[in-house]
Amino acid sequence: MKLNNLQALRGMAAYMVLLAHLDDVERKYGQGRLLGEWADLGIWGVDLFFVLSGFVMVMITANTPGSARAAGRFLWSRVSRIYPLWWLCLSALVPIWLFKPEYVYGGVQNEINFLKDYLLIPKTESPLLQTGWTLLHEMYFYVVFAVLLLLPMDGRRRLMGIGLWGLIVLSAGLLLSPVKGGSPMLALATHPMTLEFVAGAFCAFLWKASRGAFGLTALVAGALMLLPCLYIYKYGLVYSVTGGTVSGDWIRVILFLPSAALITYGAASVELRRGWRASGLPVWLGDWSYSLYLTHMLAVNAFGIVWGKVAVPGLVDNVFGLAGVTLGCTLVAALCYRFFELPLLGKAHVAADRLFPEERELEASRDRRATRAEAR
Repeated sequence: MKLNNLQALRGMAAYMVLLAHLDDVERKYGQGRLLGEWADLGIWGVDLFFVLSGFVMVMITANTPGSARAAGRFLWSRVSRIYPLWWLCLSALVPIWLFKPEYVYGGVQNEINFLKDYLLIPKTESPLLQTGWTLLHEMYFYVVFAVLLLLPMDGRRRLMGIGLWGLIVLSAGLLLSPVKGGSPMLALATHPMTLEFVAGAFCAFLWKASRGAFGLTALVAGALMLLPCLYIYKYGLVYSVTGGTVSGDWIRVILFLPSAALITYGAASVELRRGWRASGLPVWLGDWSYSLYLTHMLAVNAFGIVWGKVAVPGLVDNVFGLAGVTLGCTLVAALCYRFFELPLLGKAHVAADRLFPEERELEASRDRRATRAEAR
């Protein structure tokens, strides 16, 4: 089942992240400042991505009984989606880093370990392609979710397992408080942003159980909550009130998780209950969102360099320059999706049917029953 509104939210999340990096490009190559430091708040797009991931994972497996086949097919679908495009973009960045490290965002690192970067294994610093730090969290979530799919339980009990996982992460994070320089694995396993996946999972369960009740209320509440939370985060108000006793990661989750969860639940609910369904360009941008998310770190710098060579003083130039960079990044993402990501996804799906034929039949049968139930 595909919800167009969630795809549109994925597109919005990807462009918010792009916005944060456009501010860096404007600082480096523009002659003046149009965006300003507020553009950095585009990082909220990552929090929205994580909540969406938790929601979608529960939504697509809600009627799946636990088994080794189910876990295997799920993990294959996630790995075949995440890694190929990641390998392509990281490989494209390596020669640039070797010869022009100043063109690489965060190109100077103390720990370069290509094996860990290619396999998305945690290390003390982010991967060379820095957006990969979020993929570390994604893969951690997928592995834990696959383990839960191994267990012979239905969707409701699986959700209890996700809740228990969230409680363990919360308790361990507060008690252990891993610091920089400690175990990267421990830091990832107890990172507070895991709670955003958990929140997304619970939103999906609530959405399914309530059939999207209070969707519009949730959507409006989430949107209204977002702006003041961005303001509080921007000016470090929580940090100043707590005297620095609460880490920035925890502050981020406390401020950004509720709005992301409400908006995700609300968007899915108004599509189910009211038939308010996104279409056209917003959905296409959502389809391209993973390609945009990974390619934009290379594309934004490449188009920024071109802009810097022709930039002239004045904010009008910045308007056209930033619009051109955004359009260029979008075009790269669309081409990458059309000619690389989409064909590989098709091949991965065919391979999954061959590797897990029994699970495919069961999945098709469950989808037919779910469709009939919704029709009633």
